[in-house]
Amino acid sequence: MGTRRIVIIGGGFGGVKCARTLRARLRAEEAEIVLFNRENHLVFSPLLADAVGSSLNLMDVIVPLRQLLPGVVCRTEEVQQVDLARHEIEFEGFDGQPRRLSYDHVVLACGNISNLNVVPGMADHAFPLKTVGDAAVLRTHVLQQLEKAEVCDDPVRRRWFLSFIIVGGGYSGVESAGEINDLVRGSVRFYRNVRAEEITVTLIHSRDQLLPEISAQLREFARKKMERAGVTMRLNARVQLATGEGVGLKDGFVAGATIVCTIGSTIAPVVERLATPKEKGRLLTTPDMRLQGSANAWSIGDCAAIINAHDGQPSPPTGQFAEREGRQCAENIVRVLRGEPVRPFRFKVLGQLCSIGGHSAVAEMFGFKLSGFWAWFAWRGVYLFKLPDWSRRIQVGLDWAWLLFFPRDLSHLKTDVTDRVTHAHYEPGDIIIKQGEPPTNFYVIEKGEVEVVRATPEKPDGEVIAVLNGGNFFGEAALVNNQPRVASVRARTAVEVVVMGRHVFTTVSRSLAPLRQAIAQAVTRRAASFWTQRPEALAVLRGSELREFIEPAPAPLLAANTPLLEVTRVFAECAPDFFFVSTDGARLDGLVTLTDLLRAQSSNLGPDAPVASFMTKDPVAILATDTALVAASVFREYGLKTLPIVADKDSRRIVGCVRARRLLARVLAHTAVQPRDPGSAVSGAS
Repeated sequence: MGTRRIVIIGGGFGGVKCARTLRARLRAEEAEIVLFNRENHLVFSPLLADAVGSSLNLMDVIVPLRQLLPGVVCRTEEVQQVDLARHEIEFEGFDGQPRRLSYDHVVLACGNISNLNVVPGMADHAFPLKTVGDAAVLRTHVLQQLEKAEVCDDPVRRRWFLSFIIVGGGYSGVESAGEINDLVRGSVRFYRNVRAEEITVTLIHSRDQLLPEISAQLREFARKKMERAGVTMRLNARVQLATGEGVGLKDGFVAGATIVCTIGSTIAPVVERLATPKEKGRLLTTPDMRLQGSANAWSIGDCAAIINAHDGQPSPPTGQFAEREGRQCAENIVRVLRGEPVRPFRFKVLGQLCSIGGHSAVAEMFGFKLSGFWAWFAWRGVYLFKLPDWSRRIQVGLDWAWLLFFPRDLSHLKTDVTDRVTHAHYEPGDIIIKQGEPPTNFYVIEKGEVEVVRATPEKPDGEVIAVLNGGNFFGEAALVNNQPRVASVRARTAVEVVVMGRHVFTTVSRSLAPLRQAIAQAVTRRAASFWTQRPEALAVLRGSELREFIEPAPAPLLAANTPLLEVTRVFAECAPDFFFVSTDGARLDGLVTLTDLLRAQSSNLGPDAPVASFMTKDPVAILATDTALVAASVFREYGLKTLPIVADKDSRRIVGCVRARRLLARVLAHTAVQPRDPGSAVSGAS
């Protein structure tokens, strides 16, 4: 048998066990074993929660692959795809260019990746816990929340700093909640202004019990023990959204400054690109763990759907299964190379263990059930000896023993976070920018609407002075002028925004001429507001109700599928220079103007092209309950002459329209102001 090349993609439990077994079974001249993993270490994921809770050093939960796998070629390039037909993998080289490597056998052990986008806003506002980097960031954040609470003189805000939400009641969620609760409550004695009763740790789970993998008796023990330790349980509660202030449930909102999400995962891109049978994103395998339809491609771990011959059930995505799959996959590859028959995967679960905080755990091992301290001791012992080498076992064992007698380490590295471009989600009523605060970010609205609110001596509670929708931006004036925010910005509907840090904003706006020009125009337009120069105009608008100016919507109301030919006829025969578009005859879906029509005709659209293909979709509109001041500011901001009026932000039921000319006429009738332009009105920005 000549030298064969076996490529393993993924350095988790399954991939590492497969590589170690292959190296032990095959001599170097028999096989070259190559393992690809983006990080150069194995992450012992069951201990990540301990690292967050400062009961374990961050470096103790990782093991360098090169030291762990002598005789195995370890590479950190990212594998882009697997060509099953040509028996090659493609990966990104050191210079960013694609490279290819042939194989005799390939093992996909790349697991899953975090996907917090399963819940709106979760990816923007929650901390994942998948890698050692996630654990480091979360640990630093938790300790920084304690520091902020220590110096906060507002008791409401201090309680908010000390509120922690963990989403998911599986192993990771329960262990994270227990460790964070222990860390925060156990550290109170070192802070003068933080009291234990101000701390809230809330665990939210969509089912009626925690830890569905273990017996009902132990689940109930875990729940009661954690509640006595101070963890609040919200069971049968599904998180529907996340914001910077907390999470929304079907029956209410849970406020929290820290959100930890342990749910949500998706298949790795290299698995997604494979044109081979899958089930719920997992690669379907034969009983011996080969990909269906392939003789030399194998899959193990979280990315594989492997039937356990022991009970005929799919193998769960747990560490103990991944290790056994890795070992047997390696043995099957050796059997194939030596012409021996392969064996189906078979494994009987040895037990389940979960730490719940407070030197307590629940465990099921070899048919025995344990809870409390002895279960915790067994849990620590089992995982200690699952660590791959004695040097790491001694390090971790000493850390655990130290914490039996001494407090947890509260030190953390506080570094200035580099400005970056991120996304954020806000629910209706959430404050995005607060009047008077220093400028830090620039915002671009991707979806939804916001309202600009300004508090004045006459209106101390604030009044809405502008409405902005998708494609618009705010926060530029304070950044440009380096002054505190002159108004608040509040989400009017559910809003998705792009957030650009101050230094990134400065660099990009200086380098990108169109953005620089747009910002300069916005600053000039918003600074030269009509009422700020003439208080009498502001008084007139404040004293006028919007309903006085509402006119009926122009007839006819167009359906979304109205063809271009019919739209042309309507414009030719009817007086209005715009029409509303509605699919159901009530909701405002779009607006089409004469300019839109001419643009559609010049684009050589066919006569049957529907109006929905060239209308302005979801145009900016204000509510019938808004003020004339808001209408004036929208006219000014968008340069419009006519504005749709809807009943409310959810239904967007068409009420009518308002013309800028009528507002301007009212102002002129009550002041000595001379008109400047037909769209001139009121605006405001922060």
